[in-house]
Amino acid sequence: IAHNGNLVNAISLRREMESSGSIFNTTNDSEVILHLIARSQQETVDRAAAEALRQVKGAFSVVLIDRERVMVARDPRGFRPLCLGRVGDAWVAASETCALDIVGAKYERDVEPGEIVVLHADGQMDSYKYVEEDETPSMCIFEYVYFSRPDSMIYGRSVDEVRRRQG
Repeated sequence: IAHNGNLVNAISLRREMESSGSIFNTTNDSEVILHLIARSQQETVDRAAAEALRQVKGAFSVVLIDRERVMVARDPRGFRPLCLGRVGDAWVAASETCALDIVGAKYERDVEPGEIVVLHADGQMDSYKYVEEDETPSMCIFEYVYFSRPDSMIYGRSVDEVRRRQG
């Protein structure tokens, strides 16, 4: 698992799982997501991940890898950015488009808020919303102001251009 963001209900989820027998090895939010996936009764890892992500609240992008696929997901409000690119037949996922440039990948699209994308070993891609209702997008202004590199495109706009327009 790779996780960018913060879960505002991680402590309460952790306490609840600890009270029913879960043992945690770290204090990071990513382990909470992993425990939720492990507890799921879903038949596939991506469906278990979707179930887990419906339980967490906060701002996040997540990448999960198992033996058969790579799964990427974004929080329902779209606070944290996440994009997909391609290098030949291979998929690349990154929080910023400049990371795609570094590895010579071509930008394909952003992962939508509340979407989970499943990238299969044969190059096929599946995608679906893991939340039932659409939430109002709430992009983080600090991606433009502070976090992102100027040569990235975030939320469909050039970080450098946004910064220049903001003075």
